[in-house]
Amino acid sequence: MFGSFRLVCLILVVAATVYALVVYFRRSTLFKKGKYGRYFVNKVLKHFAAPRKMTVLQDVTIKDGERTAHFDHVLIGYFGVLFLQSIQGSGSFWADAKQENWAFTDGSNAKLIFKNPLKEMDEKIAVFRQALSRNKIYNVPVDSSVVVVTLGEIPKMYLSNISNPNAILIYKKLKEYLSLSKFEQDNGVNPEQIAALFHREKSEN
Repeated sequence: MFGSFRLVCLILVVAATVYALVVYFRRSTLFKKGKYGRYFVNKVLKHFAAPRKMTVLQDVTIKDGERTAHFDHVLIGYFGVLFLQSIQGSGSFWADAKQENWAFTDGSNAKLIFKNPLKEMDEKIAVFRQALSRNKIYNVPVDSSVVVVTLGEIPKMYLSNISNPNAILIYKKLKEYLSLSKFEQDNGVNPEQIAALFHREKSEN
């Protein structure tokens, strides 16, 4: 009997190890393809939204005349709308809210320069608000954040002129951010109406 118990324990350990390896290699593959950031954020949002009957959208576009805004992730509820942009990278980020571009290094001599996502988000939200006004939808609270996702160590963040502590979130802080009371409030927003707006814009494009 004792031998059977040990055998069961061994099987469970092996199964757990195999599962952990499968998860690790899946995440590594997604990370190498540049898709893990979006996968992670979308997974967290869906887990948060499901019991609260909220809506999660991914890779959606809003148009207002000549201007177009693309959003990585959208959370819609009675509280309003939350926009998240996911970026991934294991290394160091240099970010200044007032600068047009930010920089990232992965430990090598290479440096990646990319557009300031906070400024981009402000421009996108302006397009979204115009779309709301065009559809006669008013008083919709809007929040936004950039989520930095890595597989291992927390990246080094050299931040300047960023007053909002939640403007940039390390992925480990995302769940904590979503637990803020403001996302549980009922601000009189009609989630179905907002979601329909995104779906309508998508179908028209």
